[in-house]
Amino acid sequence: MTSPSEVARQTALRRPPPIHKGLDAWVHGVTGTWRRRSGVLAGLRESAMRVEGLAAEVAAWTDHALRARLLEHSREFRRGGAARRSAMEPALAALREAAWRTMGLRPFPEQLMGAMAMNAGHLAEMATGEGKTLTAGLAAILRAWNGRPCHVVTVNDYLVERDERWLGPLMGFCHLTHGHVTAPMSPEDRREAYARDVTYGTSKEIVADFLRDRLRAGADIDAGRRLARGLVRPVPRGAGLVQRGLHSAIIDEADSVLIDEAVTPLILSAPRPNAALREVVAMAGRIASPLELGVHYTVDERHREVEITPAGEARLDELGRELPPLWRGLQRRSEVVRQALMAREFYREGRQYVVVEGKIVIVDEFTGRQMPMRTWRQGMHQAIEAKEGLVISDPSETIARISFQRFFRLYPHLAGMTGTASEARAEFWQVYGLPVVTMPTHRPC
Repeated sequence: MTSPSEVARQTALRRPPPIHKGLDAWVHGVTGTWRRRSGVLAGLRESAMRVEGLAAEVAAWTDHALRARLLEHSREFRRGGAARRSAMEPALAALREAAWRTMGLRPFPEQLMGAMAMNAGHLAEMATGEGKTLTAGLAAILRAWNGRPCHVVTVNDYLVERDERWLGPLMGFCHLTHGHVTAPMSPEDRREAYARDVTYGTSKEIVADFLRDRLRAGADIDAGRRLARGLVRPVPRGAGLVQRGLHSAIIDEADSVLIDEAVTPLILSAPRPNAALREVVAMAGRIASPLELGVHYTVDERHREVEITPAGEARLDELGRELPPLWRGLQRRSEVVRQALMAREFYREGRQYVVVEGKIVIVDEFTGRQMPMRTWRQGMHQAIEAKEGLVISDPSETIARISFQRFFRLYPHLAGMTGTASEARAEFWQVYGLPVVTMPTHRPC
């Protein structure tokens, strides 16, 4: 049983800082230029060289002595302040030796620089092949030593599992627990994974779990209200939530997550019974069946749009009489028929979806992975079911949504790495407060 105050602290929701505008934005931009000045990189290199200078001393320690020293460093990091700053270089020297003993890899100075940069809340630009996975692991250990949740965000479930297992021996040697979250996992397994010191996951899974927790918490999402209620009655640990809060996030391929997908909302929905819509979708599918491409309608492949021609409108006047009275009007009739035509022209079995046990299962076009828990919105899922001759399901109603940009701005400590960040350095700073630091390559390219 956890005290009410601890549960409230673990799940407290932080409001993201405002995005600066006007004169504030100009001053903020000047601050960003200062934060990513060349002197920052020079300071990181000097620290990395001092870490290198400790290598011979640390290499002489036994495994027991090394683990004891790592435990001592973790306590210094948890104390924070001056203790953390003074322990940074000795801790990295110990981590470097631990990586060699557990993984057979000794981090290069450039990787140590990247780890220090991310620990300080920077976005490290590192070229492909420079060892970003190990660098992120070192930064995650430094962040997790403070006792708060640390999430490492990567691009797909395969890399989530691979990276967590690969870095697991090092994290265990450093007195940290580790876990991962992937799409097929149950709420119980997710809760266990988030309870670890370091949790690997994709942005979609972590954001979806965050939204589900908000729905579970309901009115108790406010930490103060939850604490007040806990004073009256005991609050079970986690109160049914899977995440234990947001504190540190280290994002791989940060330009893709924080820029390319920034305003894309992640939406949670639930089925809403609507027999009338199911009937209309089925009829629209039958009405659209005899319509011919180029005669009754045209297709704009670039914008994924369908336009009904005058001949098509005339044909719909004949066929649309079987629609319910509410849907016989020109605009509504064209809307449902156009949707049926879009399902025919733009959604292909084996590319956008597959049929599994009589149900439409969406396929991620970039990875080829099936996403059985997801549906298309605004009747498109039902239109595709009608096209395939399947039983039409109830449409979904949006119950929660948040953009990736807003979600990642909730983290008190945000860092990341990517191979291409310089072009968007102004946007990284303006939106997320992330100064970009370009790491040198270990050897000339």
